Amino acid sequence: MSAQSDLPAVSVVMPTYQGARYLNETLSAVRAQDYPASVEIVAVDSESTDNTRDVLAKYGAHVTSISQQNFTHGYSRNVGVRKAQHPVIVFMSQDALPVGTHWLRGIAESLSDPTVGAMYVRQVSRPDATPLEIYFHETLYPPRSTRYQLSGDHAVSLDKIFFSNVCSAARREVCLQYPFDENLIMSEDQAFAKALLQAGYQTVYNADVQVVHSHHYDLKTLFRRNFDSAYSLRGISSDSGSHTMQQALSYISGEVRYVIAQRQLRWLAAIPPYEMTRIAGRLMGRYADALPMRWRTQLSLHRGFWTHKAAQGKAAQE
Repeated sequence: MSAQSDLPAVSVVMPTYQGARYLNETLSAVRAQDYPASVEIVAVDSESTDNTRDVLAKYGAHVTSISQQNFTHGYSRNVGVRKAQHPVIVFMSQDALPVGTHWLRGIAESLSDPTVGAMYVRQVSRPDATPLEIYFHETLYPPRSTRYQLSGDHAVSLDKIFFSNVCSAARREVCLQYPFDENLIMSEDQAFAKALLQAGYQTVYNADVQVVHSHHYDLKTLFRRNFDSAYSLRGISSDSGSHTMQQALSYISGEVRYVIAQRQLRWLAAIPPYEMTRIAGRLMGRYADALPMRWRTQLSLHRGFWTHKAAQGKAAQE
């Protein structure tokens, strides 16, 4: 796969919803890649009502529609894999901007080793990101590449299986053999990586391949995102509550030092409410099953997930 002629054809699989704000820039960068093999764009759209579909058509994307009610991160990506025609699948978020014209080449070359089941790339913050967002991305997506593999022990901490579908890739045959869990509210990428690692594959974080991607989360959205994340990770990661809290305290300590080092002292006052909100979301998400269903619906970013879950539970009782 190192020679140009050996580079595989690629299917870029992208779940979309109300994505017109970023799609022009993202898809233009995909189409501008210096890549000698065929590249198709496969979009799985959840009933967008803006001009998302017009933008997709402009870049020749093959679009499959699914209902918002049926959406999960795993389901939408599995649909895309089944629709894809090429041997390598690149998963992308609609607002992830590829950096450079050799981005796709770097992704494909990361999969040249047959022992590698999947790879993901570095995320760098947008120019308007806050210091807290920049520190988050620099911590989770450092400049040094990493190769993951699991030992024989049964404890699987999150740092051993970390993975991100904001921009990742795997061979289509691997995706079909180890499909994403469609019943997870999120963290389908961590579950996918865990399944591959447990099957004996390695996963790769390639820091030399990058996308620009970050979000401005207000406190409400930050809480809800962490609520959903903690709920989905319960059956994936074996991290204890005490270990998670220790990691949180270490993270906050590093965050304070970073803000001071960057001379962004006015952001010090934002750290306590921001991180307390994150911790509260994770704690409540971890024990979400003990909460009334109406609470879960209100505390989550994905209300349809809980409505569907409640309907399934009711049907099972009948």
